[in-house]
Amino acid sequence: MSFSAGKQNKRAGVLICGAYGHGNAGDEAILEAVVMQMREIDADMPVTVLSRRPEETKKRYGVDSLHTFDFIGFYGKMRKTELYINGGGSLIQDITSRRSLWYYLFTILLAKKTGNRVIMYGCGIGPVIRGYNKRLAGRIINDNVDVITLREPKSLEELSAFGVSEPEIILTSDPAMSLSAAEETKVRDEFLKYGMDPDGKYICFALRRWPGFKDKARCFTDAANHAYEKYGLTPVFISINHRNDGEAADAAAGGLRIPCHILRDPMPAGITIGMMKRMTAVISMRLHGLIFAAVAGVPLVGISYDPKINSFADYMGQMPVADLEKLESEKLRELTDFAIGQGASKEILLQNAGRLAEIERRNADCVRKLLSRD
Repeated sequence: MSFSAGKQNKRAGVLICGAYGHGNAGDEAILEAVVMQMREIDADMPVTVLSRRPEETKKRYGVDSLHTFDFIGFYGKMRKTELYINGGGSLIQDITSRRSLWYYLFTILLAKKTGNRVIMYGCGIGPVIRGYNKRLAGRIINDNVDVITLREPKSLEELSAFGVSEPEIILTSDPAMSLSAAEETKVRDEFLKYGMDPDGKYICFALRRWPGFKDKARCFTDAANHAYEKYGLTPVFISINHRNDGEAADAAAGGLRIPCHILRDPMPAGITIGMMKRMTAVISMRLHGLIFAAVAGVPLVGISYDPKINSFADYMGQMPVADLEKLESEKLRELTDFAIGQGASKEILLQNAGRLAEIERRNADCVRKLLSRD
């Protein structure tokens, strides 16, 4: 039965809110996965996305879209939709901005008040460091959220610290784990577009601008030189956020004495996963750089600037992690050797990624239940 045929009232469809339209390939991968899952549940389901670039979002995903801060527009839409999806990603946190946290909590509150069921979808929670924000988040989530699906176990601790006890909480994984590599011909074309040999030998870096990064850029320079001189691997710097990751790549590549490639343009998740399948190893500060590498089955090293990196490493297994603040060149060279020498563990990595992809299906199962589409 289709969504439209099955409705007996005027409410129809879902409204999706997250950090969309900001130029971050990780967030866009989440949205791609969520929209794909909604279409699998019901091809006729009306889907609306709140985005900083609504026209771009409409064109890319074939959905309706409103600007993130079009309060009148999304209030009107919320009065007509049946389900509000908050997520995925780490939206409930106050490290980057208190206003961002308040915005997402406000939309959750408004969605429930306008008659929607509310799900926090494949999300990471925290960190929330201010006591007032913890109490506020706990109160609003308890009173207005029906189901929470979490992308890693440690987020349970954050919810507990907020005093969250009312919604049903289900452990899943990041929605992007459900994605796959693009067609081989498209991936080869992407290599050629950048003047790269599709059959070459590469090591991938996915770095980001972060406080203290400039002091550690030399560590990545040394690791790239080491991988080239010892293993013949050409470094490739991929931008997960194409608006500013290039700055971090430039800082690391500035001291290189070897050839390298810096990919600054936005790429669909399938292309990125396909390119990573051709890498010998991936070293990433970006969570979705690690997720794409995991889906591709490539040995990976996480550089942690945020608890979500450590949480994914714990959940994934077979993934060494180094703290950015304590990072030294010798340590990163050791981890690079470890990752490159782990060719035999590729099967285990793929098994772990497959396990997380299987767990990820619980996200869509919860939506089916809330929409009575079991």
